[in-house]
Amino acid sequence: MAVPTKARLRWVHVGLAGVVVVAAVGLTVAATRDAAAAAPTVVACGSSTPRLTVQGTGQASGRPDSLDFDAQVSVTAGSAANALAQDSATTSSVVQAIEAAGVKAADVQTADLTINPNDTYPDGRTVISGYVVSNSLSVTVTKLATAGSVIDAATTAGGDALSVGYLNFTRADPRTLEDQARRDAVRQAVTHAGAMARAAGERLAGVCSLTDQSGLDQGPIAAATSGARFQGAANVPLEGGTEQASAQVTLVYELVPLRR
Repeated sequence: MAVPTKARLRWVHVGLAGVVVVAAVGLTVAATRDAAAAAPTVVACGSSTPRLTVQGTGQASGRPDSLDFDAQVSVTAGSAANALAQDSATTSSVVQAIEAAGVKAADVQTADLTINPNDTYPDGRTVISGYVVSNSLSVTVTKLATAGSVIDAATTAGGDALSVGYLNFTRADPRTLEDQARRDAVRQAVTHAGAMARAAGERLAGVCSLTDQSGLDQGPIAAATSGARFQGAANVPLEGGTEQASAQVTLVYELVPLRR
């Protein structure tokens, strides 16, 4: 039997409304699912929350770009005044030679000045035979390629009165090397934490804390040398070696079951 036109249209209208309602419900469910997936995991890190603590160590190396050294002028004379005058004149010549070799005045600093009697003991008696004056300079060479020339200039000016106490190769800005070591340490800690959690049937929910215990290790330090050894050298050969930086971090994760 033929369906009247009005009834047929009414049925079509109801059917379309049902489709719209179903579609709307589907979109709502999908939107809710997407929002839940996009929502960040809340890290509780409470006292009762299972946690995993791991440590990571990192290493980084780089070439030093500067040199610190100690130049000491020592003079002995019959009186304190004469010893001080001679030492001061020699020290001034050394400072001028260092600065003429390219070191800034701000990178030359007086580290110590001592005036001591030179005692002798004839017949058990204490007799002052003279005075020793020592003037120590701390020098920083920011252009490592010129360090040999700087030391040669200093020892030429100071002669036998000058000695170099130590050589310390450094980096003008060690932070780049330190941060490389820190990144290496964190990567190691994250890798270890993931492997341990999976083996225990857990997963990492988030970071509760990250603690840094990093420090810079000194690279090779040259042995102490005397001034006389350098006299007449065109350029003192110096090898800076490698500067090492190490880092250690402690990472604490919240743990949740692998399937939750």
